[in-house]
Amino acid sequence: MCINRSGVSYRAKTEQTVRLPLTVVEGVSEGLARQIVQERLTGGKYKGVEDFYDRVEVKRDTLDTLAKAGAFDGVDAQKNRREVYYVLHTVANARKPGTRGLLLPQTEPPQLSALSPDELLVLDLESRGISETGRHPLDAHRARLRDLGCVPLSGLRHGQEAWTAGLVVTRQRPPTAKGFAFFVLEDAFTRVQAIIPPDLWEAHRVLLRDARALIVHGEATVQGQAVTMKVRRLSELPLGSWASAAD
Repeated sequence: MCINRSGVSYRAKTEQTVRLPLTVVEGVSEGLARQIVQERLTGGKYKGVEDFYDRVEVKRDTLDTLAKAGAFDGVDAQKNRREVYYVLHTVANARKPGTRGLLLPQTEPPQLSALSPDELLVLDLESRGISETGRHPLDAHRARLRDLGCVPLSGLRHGQEAWTAGLVVTRQRPPTAKGFAFFVLEDAFTRVQAIIPPDLWEAHRVLLRDARALIVHGEATVQGQAVTMKVRRLSELPLGSWASAAD
């Protein structure tokens, strides 16, 4: 995804690759994406985050999200999102977006370290829900999950009592299920249905409503390719930070 190449809709680059649209970024509407593309067409490609800021009137929080999402990686020689963020906030404190100031602030950033692959992945997922890195959100946590004794979803065996973890793909609590909830968890290799009993749902209602990933303990049932787990204990797995999950 690039401020100088992405448009309003998904576009096929090759048979195997797709160009993400600007609209995947949280806060970027179809109308704003079209405005960005039209300005790029009439005024030429954006030379950097400061040039973009001067040419397009965008809300501050949306500008922040564009920077976090890597929209300016293609126009920043170092591809350093920390530097882009620094420049953006420097010009934002000096003038309104969509205007060129007479007195320009000094925007040369200090020496800033590049983000780690795990940090880039977290920013991608938080700002646009997808990442081109090929990394899975659980990759940064797999070693620590092993330390906790978590078994990969693909390693669950019939009748086994185990801890495991996965991203929440779907969550359902149908009115006919007598208070039971059904979550689908995945870890890049396997999907498992986690069955949440009513008492556990009531005890962790908010967590289960909002969590993007879970660590669960229960008994696995394997029938052919279908794997389910009757959950007895659970905890949220915060994808952006390990600290709270390790406590």
